[in-house]
Parts: sequence; structure tokens; C-alpha cells
Amino acid sequence: MSGTSAIRTPTGLRWPPQGATAAPAARESSESRLRVSPGARGPQGTRVSMRLGPWLAGSGGEPTVGALGVLADNAIGREIYGRRPPNTHSVTAELSIDVVAQPPWAAPNLVADAQLHGRDATGCVAGCEIRDGAGRLVALATGRFRWVEIPPAVTARRGAGPSARLAPDAHHSLLDALGLADAGPTRHGELGRLVLPGGTVFGNLSNTVHGGVLLCLSDLVTDALAEPGRPERTTGIRVHYLRPAELSQATTATATAVHRGRSVVIYRVSTAGPSDRPCTLATVTRERAAPGQPG
Repeated sequence: MSGTSAIRTPTGLRWPPQGATAAPAARESSESRLRVSPGARGPQGTRVSMRLGPWLAGSGGEPTVGALGVLADNAIGREIYGRRPPNTHSVTAELSIDVVAQPPWAAPNLVADAQLHGRDATGCVAGCEIRDGAGRLVALATGRFRWVEIPPAVTARRGAGPSARLAPDAHHSLLDALGLADAGPTRHGELGRLVLPGGTVFGNLSNTVHGGVLLCLSDLVTDALAEPGRPERTTGIRVHYLRPAELSQATTATATAVHRGRSVVIYRVSTAGPSDRPCTLATVTRERAAPGQPG
């Protein structure tokens, strides 16, 4: 991430936290909207779960790969954060998800088990396996992180802890859960666009958008460019994080097809705020059905 006077943690928190002297009020969040658990450390690593339901569904009515972004980012980020060197935070540089089994996935939950793969003086790599309620492996995720040194005076400060969660409303699709039910992806010539308005739900004290939400937007926006009668399904997403997306400002995801073969389409997707400086760059790989066949 770009250098600032504050440091962003893997879960998006900024140090020193703003307004950390008072207990934070209960609020909605990326995790509450997508029904992602707080997670827990165990002897084999970190485990985070996500409840399956219509709030994860894309245009085809099945859970989407993009909806796995918050689950994977939280699981890997928590595993890394607990293993960082003294007086440092860990900053996400890359996050990728590869699909092993396409939906439908067995209820009630998806479970992500994260483990550290390796580390050195500059950062580390960790990953997680995501399994459904039947124990079937549905996806593999990998994250690359950098260590960022924290001044001792900042490290010594204590925050007020995470906000309590408000129970989410009933959401009928992933776009609905993102507050975009009436403003989904649109096509503009050869470009697809999807705009996440500025607000308070999908970030935290850092006023930056959750990295998993940026991955989710990068997947959803490609729907705008699918050819009529040729349904597509995502098989892989790789996101490079360049700078934070400010929570108070609108974030626009823009997609273009860089390769369109008979069975595979590769998209290049960027997210950016009003300045148009990219916050993320992503490659999204999607398989598409043969003409006249269902996806």
C-alpha cells in the first residue's frame, strides 16, 4: 500500500485508530452483510466460516466466487497478523482465489482454514482451503503480505476494540447485500463498470474499503461484458493491492476483456476512487458455456 501517516492492517484498521478512546457503536460491516464469522485460532492455523444463503448469489442464483473474497481475506489476514514480527503490521500485496468445485455448495457454511506457508524479513505468504458443509474442497486462496514497521509510540497505543455487529437485513442477492440491487454492473462500449457508493458499511476505522469487497467488485463487474446466450462462471481471481480505497468516496470497478476464446475469457479489472488512481488491478478468468448451453 502507499505510504501514509497511518498504517493499514490486514483487516483494514488504521493505526493509530481514530476516536479510539470511546467504545465503538454497533454497526454493520462487510462481515455482517456476508455472514462471515469473527474467526478463531487453533493448533493448525486460523478458521473462519461464512454462512451460505441468497446474500452470496449472483445473477444465476448461485453463490459467486467474488463472494469468497471477504472470507479468504479475513482468514488469511488473521493468520498472518498473529505471526507478524514485533512492532510491525502486515499489509496485503496480493490475494488470489482458484476455484476447485463450482457451486452449488453444500450448506450450511463454507469454512476457510488458513496456514502460513513461509516468511522472510520483508513479508510472508499464506493460504487457505475453503470447504463446504459436506467437507468438499471448493476453493484455494493465497495471500502475499509485506511487513510495515510501526513506530514504538504508535504500537503502545490501545484501541477500543472492534464494534459490535448489527444483525443484517434480509438480502436476496450479493448485489443486494452490497447495497447495489438497483445499480448493478453496466456496459459502456467495451468497458464494464460497477460503482460502490461511499459509505460506512464496507470498511472500518481506517476509512478504507475491505480488500475482500474490492475482490468481489472485480468479479461482479465482469458480468456486464458477458455475451448474450453465453453464460460465464469465474474460475480464478488474482488481485494486486496498490493503495487503499477510501471508504467515504465512491469506488468504481472497470473491466475490459483482454482475451475472448471459445471457452475461456480473461478480464483485466481495476478499482479506483474519484482521482482515477488505481487501488487494485485484477485478472479474472472465466469459463463460458457453448452457444445454446446453460452455464
